[in-house]
Amino acid sequence: MIKKEYTLLIISIILFTSAILASAEELFQEIDQNNNLRLGNDYVVIVVNMDENAMGRFAIETTGGAPFQDNDDNKPLIYGRPKPWTSYTTIWLNNKNYIFGGETGRRAGAGGNYGELIEKPHVDNGYIKTVTKIENKLLVEQSLQIVKSSTTGLYDTVQIKYRIENIDDIQHKVGLRIVLDTMLGENDGAPFRLGDEAVTTDTIYYQKQLPQFWQAFDSLSNPTVTSQGTFVGPGVTPPDQVKFADWGSMADGVWDFDFKPGEVFLRKGEYEIDSAVAMYWVPEYLQPGESRSYITNYGLGGITIVPGLLSLGITSPAEVVMDTPDRVIPIIAYVENTSEIVAKNVRINIELPNTLRTENMHKVLGDMEPGEIAQVIWNVVLSGKHIPNIAAYAVKVEADNTDSNQVVREIKFIGPPDLKADLNIKDELKVVNGLLQPNPFTIEAVLHNIGDSPLYDTAIEIILPPGLVLAPLEKPVKYPGDIISNEKMQVRWQIRALNIDGQLPFAVNIKALHGYNETLTYDRLVLPGLEPVMYFEIQKVGEVREGDYINIDIYGQNLEGLELLNVEIEYDPESLKPVHVSRGNIFLKDNKYLPWNRPDLSKEGEILLNQLVPADIQGGTIATLHFKVLDPDNISIKWKESSFFIGDGEDFEINLIDLNI
Repeated sequence: MIKKEYTLLIISIILFTSAILASAEELFQEIDQNNNLRLGNDYVVIVVNMDENAMGRFAIETTGGAPFQDNDDNKPLIYGRPKPWTSYTTIWLNNKNYIFGGETGRRAGAGGNYGELIEKPHVDNGYIKTVTKIENKLLVEQSLQIVKSSTTGLYDTVQIKYRIENIDDIQHKVGLRIVLDTMLGENDGAPFRLGDEAVTTDTIYYQKQLPQFWQAFDSLSNPTVTSQGTFVGPGVTPPDQVKFADWGSMADGVWDFDFKPGEVFLRKGEYEIDSAVAMYWVPEYLQPGESRSYITNYGLGGITIVPGLLSLGITSPAEVVMDTPDRVIPIIAYVENTSEIVAKNVRINIELPNTLRTENMHKVLGDMEPGEIAQVIWNVVLSGKHIPNIAAYAVKVEADNTDSNQVVREIKFIGPPDLKADLNIKDELKVVNGLLQPNPFTIEAVLHNIGDSPLYDTAIEIILPPGLVLAPLEKPVKYPGDIISNEKMQVRWQIRALNIDGQLPFAVNIKALHGYNETLTYDRLVLPGLEPVMYFEIQKVGEVREGDYINIDIYGQNLEGLELLNVEIEYDPESLKPVHVSRGNIFLKDNKYLPWNRPDLSKEGEILLNQLVPADIQGGTIATLHFKVLDPDNISIKWKESSFFIGDGEDFEINLIDLNI
């Protein structure tokens, strides 16, 4: 059991963390003196290359770093000074390799192909986004944003996301590799620490072997920077394989590279230790119109450290999403012998509350040489069905000939995301002069995450029935991205109705990481009926004066099936003098005139039209009336005797609307 004296310490940590978390959510952005786009907060900053050479490549640095640590300020986590170029991403397309972003002649990625950079790096709603198009087949979007670390619980980590969309009309086989040129301040060769292993040589891990996260630090007793990459868990897509090796080999091989298991991280062709990590998502088919996201996190790692002759640090997820009762929680302990003697018979023990359990709570590390670092892992699960809000645990290390040491840390348990979605029609739909107004109209989905944890990488697609289509340039799938707890956002589409009326149901399908899939149906959309109509519309805008010449169009809508019209139009000869009647656009096809009977203007005050209507006409201008204004105060155009027919002489009913000015 955890002793009571740790309770006040834990409460103090919670309050302090809440205060600094709120201050660090505010972002700053700038272009620095080296033409890099920077987006950051109190902890870390994303740095993106804006030059033509290697545009879009990025680095990550600390700003203030960890709240309790002064010597990790303004340090690189990914090499990139003064210009990011060593870390890069490869897209595998049909057995051909393309490098993301702008072209470069430098070592990293020089042997690859390049697409077309269609969107330069820019800040969009908290992300730095860059977009490349490859062979008119793929659209690749790089999105970088600051998110919470899984172990610190602070916004000190960068989410690295690539969304690849197949914009072709055939399937393509697509994969991805991300190379990160990791660096801890001035240290370019610190061991990668995964579970109970410290990796210092070329090593490969496959997906089933991957831990939730890896960490790196240069010293446990006095660390400069502690970094962390996340492979598995909320908000990321686990890579199929991961290779740790020297950066030079990864720079020269844009997909496969000179990988020699067991070889130290000596930069290929040189004599310096230079470590890097390559994450692979193996090629899979991507169907036309389909998109796929690849997501990993990298930033600061949270280790609770107590210095001593046996310095002790422990780490575990700061928050655990309990979406399944058998969720495994890794707890890792690091022990460093900082004394000048061999520490004899070192033992380490974990103390858990009643709500948690694990196997082998007591472990023996044996003798430890001066400066040696050992690490152990416990995989912890709930001991019953009860889920605590917060659980504190303690780890104690001791040896026969040195002082013991102990560290306490807590884990917060939160619920899964819970998305509530509402669908709305944002416009009042009505019929004006035979046309639906507005058209296009707006359909809105309101997404509200009322759960305790984020819904990651959300995509929402609208599914329309026959008769409704997307407006020009509109896309069916929208990507709201991550929806954090209690966040509400609106997603909108512009929709055009064809010549249809009645009740039309539509649906939206919402997908997110980790299998989230929900479909919502809206069945309250009612489109009013569109009756055949003919009306007048004056072309002249502004005040009409005596002596002006005006043009008045005769419009018809919803005329499908009409074959013959025979109409008499009445005007006031004291106010208007007819000059000419020209044919409307329904009598033009492929820039050629269709048959047109000359209108009869012989009778004062009346205009007679007798026309055969071209086939398959839905609507447009029937004719344009050209007048000279005699009296601008009494202008009116009215329908008099009119008849309309379809096949076999059957009447065709049309609503006729007069014009008064």
